Amino acid sequence: MFTRKDFSFFAASFVVVFTGFCLMALDTAESGFGVPTLWIAPPLLLLGLLLPVAGIMGTHSFHYSSLQSAFSVNKEKHLAALFAFIASLTVYLITIEPTASLWDCSEFIASAYKLQVPHTPGNPLLLLIGRIFAFFAFGDVKRVAICINAMSAVFSALTVYVVYYLIYFFGERLVSNKNSSVKFVLIASSLCGSLCLTFLDTFWFSAVEAETYGPACFFLVLQLALILKGKAMEEQQRSRLLILLFYVAGLAYCIHPMCILVLPVLPFAWYFHKRHVNLWNGSVLLLTGMIIVFVINRIFSTGVFELAFHLDLFLVNAIGLPFYSGVGVVVIVFAMVIGYIVIRYRSLHTYAWSAVFLLVGFVPYLLLFIRSNHNPPIDENNPQDLALIKAYMNRESYPSSPLLYGPYYDAQLTEINVKKKIYFKGETKYELAGTMPEYVYDSRRSTIFPRIYSSDADHVAAYRAWTGLKEGEQPGFYENLQFLFTYQIGHMYLRYLLWNFAGRESDHQDCAWLRPWQSLHPMINAANENKARNQYWMIPLALGLMGAALQWKRDRKNFYSTMIFFLLTGLILVVYLNSFPVEPRERDYIYVGSYIAFCIWIGLGTLFIADVIRSPRWSMAAVLLVSFGVPLWMAYQNFDDHNRAGRTFQIDNARNQLAGCAKNAILFTGGDNDTFPFWYLQDVEGFRTDVRVMVGSYMNTDWYINELRNQYYDSSPVKLTLTEDTYRQYGANDVLYIQDVIREGIDLPNYLQLLREGHKALTRVSERGEPYSIVPSRVMKLQVNAATGKDQSRMPDREVVFKLKGNYLYKGTLAMLDLIASNHWTRPVYFNFTSLHTADLELNAYVVQEGNLYRLLPINNEEGDEVRVDTQLSYQNLVINADYRNLQHPSINFNYEDYQLRIINPVRLSLNNLAITFLNEGNRAMAGEVMKFAVEKLYAPHLAPSVASLQAAGIFRALDQEDQAKTLCKSIFDFHYDQYQCGIKDKGKGDREDAYFMQQSAQLLGDLGDKTYITLLDSLGR
Repeated sequence: MFTRKDFSFFAASFVVVFTGFCLMALDTAESGFGVPTLWIAPPLLLLGLLLPVAGIMGTHSFHYSSLQSAFSVNKEKHLAALFAFIASLTVYLITIEPTASLWDCSEFIASAYKLQVPHTPGNPLLLLIGRIFAFFAFGDVKRVAICINAMSAVFSALTVYVVYYLIYFFGERLVSNKNSSVKFVLIASSLCGSLCLTFLDTFWFSAVEAETYGPACFFLVLQLALILKGKAMEEQQRSRLLILLFYVAGLAYCIHPMCILVLPVLPFAWYFHKRHVNLWNGSVLLLTGMIIVFVINRIFSTGVFELAFHLDLFLVNAIGLPFYSGVGVVVIVFAMVIGYIVIRYRSLHTYAWSAVFLLVGFVPYLLLFIRSNHNPPIDENNPQDLALIKAYMNRESYPSSPLLYGPYYDAQLTEINVKKKIYFKGETKYELAGTMPEYVYDSRRSTIFPRIYSSDADHVAAYRAWTGLKEGEQPGFYENLQFLFTYQIGHMYLRYLLWNFAGRESDHQDCAWLRPWQSLHPMINAANENKARNQYWMIPLALGLMGAALQWKRDRKNFYSTMIFFLLTGLILVVYLNSFPVEPRERDYIYVGSYIAFCIWIGLGTLFIADVIRSPRWSMAAVLLVSFGVPLWMAYQNFDDHNRAGRTFQIDNARNQLAGCAKNAILFTGGDNDTFPFWYLQDVEGFRTDVRVMVGSYMNTDWYINELRNQYYDSSPVKLTLTEDTYRQYGANDVLYIQDVIREGIDLPNYLQLLREGHKALTRVSERGEPYSIVPSRVMKLQVNAATGKDQSRMPDREVVFKLKGNYLYKGTLAMLDLIASNHWTRPVYFNFTSLHTADLELNAYVVQEGNLYRLLPINNEEGDEVRVDTQLSYQNLVINADYRNLQHPSINFNYEDYQLRIINPVRLSLNNLAITFLNEGNRAMAGEVMKFAVEKLYAPHLAPSVASLQAAGIFRALDQEDQAKTLCKSIFDFHYDQYQCGIKDKGKGDREDAYFMQQSAQLLGDLGDKTYITLLDSLGR
């Protein structure tokens, strides 16, 4: 099948990739941050991964003459495609975020910049590409983020480019002739669909930030293009293309697992190219495609590692062979099987080589395993040996959802079985860490196809809200399906689809889609209008439905291909994910593949219009109007809320918080998204690398606790009393049961020492014979021998008392207590808002607010549960040193859900709290100064009022600054009055939250002597 020249490309690829990985593995710099890893290996590895393409397809496919000939056949078509690419890339680069965005973007930028190990599934190929884009910062760390953001812009523009050709490909099969007017219509329709994709809400959002979804979309459509290209090829080239397709699929998995969801189109499209479609063979082919996805996802991506580990476990523990012997056996057996097939079964050559190159496509994952052994600061799940690699690839740290059979949320747990044994790599063999439990529920309260399965209290409340079940009512299969259709399909998919093709109400979480009769500008005051209110009057939706209808009518086989792509990345994915009823943010980006499929139909919808209008002149005019009018209207509607140019407050705020930490501090955060901006600042910009940032949610894992013992940058190792064995995952201390038998409390250091020794008084054995530990008291006491802080006179007993919440002490909380006790107050300990309020400890008595952070001090708060405020440090951190300049620009969009609610409002509340503290101390002058500063910096007209605004008005009233109080109250009332009226226009009723703010602000205005607003409020007749 392959020539000697082809094999020379494969050999060259092996040499280049092997060299790149060797340079990386042998890098002697700290954390492997040397020139070999960061500058030489990335381009070598990418070159090595590209070389097989030439070998698979043959060099003749890339001759300049053949490419030039293909371009000259229909030059207008290709120039229009180039226009779509340049236009989309230009738009994305104009609107790109100049620094790290919220959520996972900061983590990805930090990981790509220094080739570290992000959360599973890891995206190793994307890390390499991101590192190459970081080269263009030319050493300026402040430009690294925008360079890696530009990676998403480039891949998103390439996606638009490929979608243009896909629409043209499908469109050609819907027209009967190829005269000049038809070519014009085909070009216009392809531009219409591809440009609609350019300006699509969800797609544009991902295109201007460093996330996986822009590149993932490109690999999705690239695979679809390869599938369609291969349908009519001759057998030899088609065989090569199949091998290339599976190689690309392997690489695409290293971008994001969603990339392989297009593969079920393959057997369907190729088999039915010259055959008739019926229900039976269509179902069989679709099932075949689903099996391909399953095999890649469960065997090639995870099963290979599972097999290699279990072989290694046997060979090392039973026979005494060296570690990784199992990997060698798997490689040898795989090579022998492939060799045997190639020699004996010529007809299976193509499939054998497809399997080989699919596996070769997973080679970038070696990057993560090699880098993990360098122990970089970001090393999530620490996949540095075969046991941990298996866990990383299997995503064992993530909870799973039942798919085909499982419990209702009220089902009682009847049994806990051993799902599997978990091992770790010891000195000479694999040691048993513990067992992974498998929970068995009452079969009478279990069902096929479970949708309402989570027993979490918040989830149960949401299930009841969506299904109408009352307290005490048992859910049944009707409610199960009701939740599927109303929430999972209706709210979490169709609503997103309609956001993109009908219109979107706002950027508030759970906002609705816009009906065509709803107003474009419903606000009385245009300044109050939410920038994310985008009205398309369902025109893109109608165009897409027209295109789908036309393709169904004239080219049913390709319609099935498009429909499979649409359903697999949309509705079928909804069913597979089986999502929880409470999400931290909107998840529309998950289903972007189905929106791309619909944009293909939008382009074909333009052909539908041309087909309906018989007059050539009017037909071309209508096509021209639709092809450019619809995308331009979408661009006009979406530009203001998708333009992130100049927005930096996400990182400015994180920098403000890090700057407020004392030297060599420890900062606890509540979750990964609280933490990622800090990682970006430390790992990319090198800011405050002496501060050790600790993710509270990660501290329930042994790998993360063990990483605390490492030196990172200027942050010295964290002292811990308990050993690595004590914190072993699936061991006795994952969850410690509280038995409150010693009510007066126990000494924390003594308890830690006894736990370290495995004292029998703290050990119990479960019914399954597995050991677990207990805590004999809810009260932990820590004696303070050398307390820090200036108010030592307020600590007569020199003792800190920690009270445990709930019925269990989780490992993360145990590690937190261990850290506090073991470091003896030598390192300052801080909490952010989230970590303070999610900790399983009652900490308010011992924390002091210092700006936006809370410092743990051995000074008991005698005033009760109210957190004390250090006015001097808070003033320094919130007023003197903080940077709020980015908030002053009215042209910058600070969207509600991410910025107004999560970042700006908390800062306002912190300033309010500082002013209140000054007031309580009798220092009215400082309170007034703080409030004046707050209004100037954080209450600009383009920033929406919030609950903090109402509180601020009350503070101004207490300061006898009634004019300022009235001004704030009027802005609150006017804003929410506008919102309330908008709700009446849109839905026939106003929002209760708006009504509350109107009532409170009107009441305060009335107390200040202005009764106008109370009268206006009464006239609404709420």
